[in-house]
Amino acid sequence: MSGGKTIIVPPKEATYKPEENAIIGNCALYGATAGKFYVNGQAGDRFAVRNSGATAVVEGTGLHACEYMTNGKVIILGETSDNIGAGMTGGELFLFEEPFNKINKDYIGKAPVTKQDLETISTILKDYVADTNSAKAKYILSDWENVKDKFQKYIPLLMMDREPTTDKEEVK
Repeated sequence: MSGGKTIIVPPKEATYKPEENAIIGNCALYGATAGKFYVNGQAGDRFAVRNSGATAVVEGTGLHACEYMTNGKVIILGETSDNIGAGMTGGELFLFEEPFNKINKDYIGKAPVTKQDLETISTILKDYVADTNSAKAKYILSDWENVKDKFQKYIPLLMMDREPTTDKEEVK
């Protein structure tokens, strides 16, 4: 994907809850450089691997979400599987559900969610709802003031503010 907008929704006659079912397979959004990718349902394994600029919203993911991601924004509204963010060197990941121990802590860490982040998430979710009619995103937006603080932000450890080291410390 190098631009535009891709919207994936279940068929109108579907009787299942999209937020509880995978509706796209593995490696979706692999290597994307730009654009918007909205999925009203769950993705398989390796969602947004090597994403280098796209904005994505998905209801849940399988293993290795955002692996080797270098740029872009990914919002995951539901459950994920293990190894989130392995090899991630750029971009931002926002999770609405608690990831427990599924984050790859060797590569990404929790960062503060800013007021600007919340405004961006809200704007993206409004666009997402308009295109997908997602029940989960509608709920989040309808109770925004009470649930916005559930969003957690993860970024690469390399992007986090760190105390500068002295030459002596580097030699040790």
